[in-house]
Amino acid sequence: MSNQAKRLITAGIGIPLLLLVFFAYDGAAVPALLLILVVLLLWECSSLLQINSVIWRIVYVGIGGAAFLLAANMSQETFLFVVGRVFSQFLLLILVMWFMTWVTLSREMANFRARRINSGTKVDPLAINVRLATSSMTVKTLLRVGSLVVLIVMCLALYGLFEYFGIEMLLYVLCGAWITDTGAYFVGRKFGRHPLAKNISPNKTVEGFVGGYLAGLSVLLLFGFFWLKPELGWSNTTVVLMALFFPFTAVLGDLFESIFKRVVDAKDSGSILPGHGGLLDRIDSLVYAAPVMLTLSVILN
Repeated sequence: MSNQAKRLITAGIGIPLLLLVFFAYDGAAVPALLLILVVLLLWECSSLLQINSVIWRIVYVGIGGAAFLLAANMSQETFLFVVGRVFSQFLLLILVMWFMTWVTLSREMANFRARRINSGTKVDPLAINVRLATSSMTVKTLLRVGSLVVLIVMCLALYGLFEYFGIEMLLYVLCGAWITDTGAYFVGRKFGRHPLAKNISPNKTVEGFVGGYLAGLSVLLLFGFFWLKPELGWSNTTVVLMALFFPFTAVLGDLFESIFKRVVDAKDSGSILPGHGGLLDRIDSLVYAAPVMLTLSVILN
């Protein structure tokens, strides 16, 4: 069976099942599902980050789960201020700095490989990556702490969107991520010619980015005007701003995960989802998008 067929079968079964669970008992299962998501993501991430001791992996995951529960039990005002404003904006700044740093390093890696080729020396494309990812304790520590914070804030942002803005808002964000990813994947496969970020992810193309952005924008505008505007009382400005920001942040999250996997020398974050890789591979679009959407929701609504 082809990888694309596996992707379609997994999505065809998984998405309806997830939506069914979301709507069961008026969304009462959502917080528990998000806690499970935090645990699974951090367990997957701990493997990528070479935390080989089972005890330390349990501690790593336990810290994340405890932090999620602690934040989720804050008062509404405290939660929206701490997560929706302080942490989300701080996280965004850290991610942008991290993204820019690795774009620069990726260019250095490309130049490094070119010099090796020109000199006739055997090419080792991962030489710089391996040195950074496995030899530097500082980089390993930053990756572990940074990933812990990023994934917790992402899941807390999803929780905040559900708890304080309704299950409609959570589904809006999830559907936006799925549509943007799907549009980018199929348009990129069919029409992709020009690399979007060759040194970060060779398979991503400008055409795929445009296709994903337009698909996400179109669907989110429809959702916004015909569903969330009457349900949540959104203004026209809110609908348009949300739809414009979301697909862009989704693509940034996807590129961010590509940089992360490049650093730790992994093709996929895991193998739990046939045809899709790991959980992080499926929800990477939400790394930027969920915190940004929560912050915009707090500011605009």
